[in-house]
Amino acid sequence: MTRSMFRRPLFAVLTWVALAVVLVWTLWPIVLMIFTSFKPGNEIFAIPPTLTPKHWTLDNYTSVFTESSMPHALVNSIVVGLLVAAATLIFCFSAGYALARFKFKGARSVALFILVGQLVPLTVLLLPLYQMVNKLQLLDTTIGLAFVHLTITVPLVTWMIRNQIAAIPISLEEAAEIDGGSRFDAVSYVTLPIAAPGLAAAGMFAFLQSWHEFLFASVFATSESARTAPVALTEFATEYHVDWGSTMAASVVLTVPVVIVFIALQRYLIGGLTSGAVKG
Repeated sequence: MTRSMFRRPLFAVLTWVALAVVLVWTLWPIVLMIFTSFKPGNEIFAIPPTLTPKHWTLDNYTSVFTESSMPHALVNSIVVGLLVAAATLIFCFSAGYALARFKFKGARSVALFILVGQLVPLTVLLLPLYQMVNKLQLLDTTIGLAFVHLTITVPLVTWMIRNQIAAIPISLEEAAEIDGGSRFDAVSYVTLPIAAPGLAAAGMFAFLQSWHEFLFASVFATSESARTAPVALTEFATEYHVDWGSTMAASVVLTVPVVIVFIALQRYLIGGLTSGAVKG
């Protein structure tokens, strides 16, 4: 056996070992969160520690759904996420289509300038956004929070959609117009159906960005009527005590919808994120 033939299986083994380590490193917090959510309080910090509960209990979940504002906060998170996803798709499809299809002086500079929003720290935007939302009298409302979350989603999603539309041959739209359709018909019946997987991925991306956002939510939605789930998660921690069982149970409740949405739409997400990747 030559040296190169010996190295190949060794490299494969090291690769699989490295992947196994990364897998365990990634999944361990999630596994610990799930098992801790089913433990009674006296087992969470028991010595010696155990991974699985000795006495399984649903008390932590009962506490989350009956003694906290988490149920209402979950509804608020869903409402804000759907508003952000819908508004992001409307605004970003219009902007992305214009940047991809219309040739005008400074088009590339405008497209690059949009991305500048992604480079600015969110804390820098807090004061001007607060003044804008306050002027619009949308403070402490789900609509106001959704408006603020657009500053996170619009720049990147505009670029995602621009690249997806640029990857669609314009000759397809021209053929629709030659057949008697208007530009609106060409976009509605040709471009939109082809770009649908990418738009689904962009909408899911916007929803997830809003779903787990904490900084803006803790500033712009402080009352229980507009509070979202990431902020409601802090209810289980006080100055001198943290209810880790309820915190882990609420974290599981907060994670499950995201996992379900991701599994349901992962085919569109992967296809949408990779489509148009070669277009600049």
